[in-house]
Amino acid sequence: MSTKETIEPLALAARGRTLEGCLPVSSLLRLQPLLATDEAGLSKQGNVEYLLEFGVDEGGGPRVTGSIKATLPLTCQRCMETMGFSVSTRTRLGIVSSRAAAQQLPECYDPLLVLDDEVTVASIIEDELILALPQVAMHDNEKCPQGTAFLNTESGQEDVTTVQRENPFAVLSQLKTSQSGKND
Repeated sequence: MSTKETIEPLALAARGRTLEGCLPVSSLLRLQPLLATDEAGLSKQGNVEYLLEFGVDEGGGPRVTGSIKATLPLTCQRCMETMGFSVSTRTRLGIVSSRAAAQQLPECYDPLLVLDDEVTVASIIEDELILALPQVAMHDNEKCPQGTAFLNTESGQEDVTTVQRENPFAVLSQLKTSQSGKND
């Protein structure tokens, strides 16, 4: 199946179809700016494995469930090196044709808004991957070249240094004690 090929989610749900396959990460154009790139400005190549099961839930509403797996190249915000971020996500989407219908979905579903009766598999997968990305990508402390700078190497505790600052009101306190001594 081509990444640009459109599907009709409502028809697939009515027939209880399953779509399974692999997409190249490079075909997900909205995801590309969020990924780490090499010196030439190209993101590393990889694949996304997916399994999407279309059907009808207990209430008779059309839905998509499935899983998406990929390892995406992200930039660690601590050391600025490329890291592989593993994504393994379960998808539960309720197929709706309006925003009002999306608000009526049970809480266990996220909406898949289908306005033209057609979407691409790539757009569904891309949306789920974008939602699965961390707000701030970082290696584990043990794996990051800069991770030890944030740890106390002897105890494994985070290095918390407290800076002793002079209290700007300390002079007033001294004045007050010296004034009270003169009044006695």
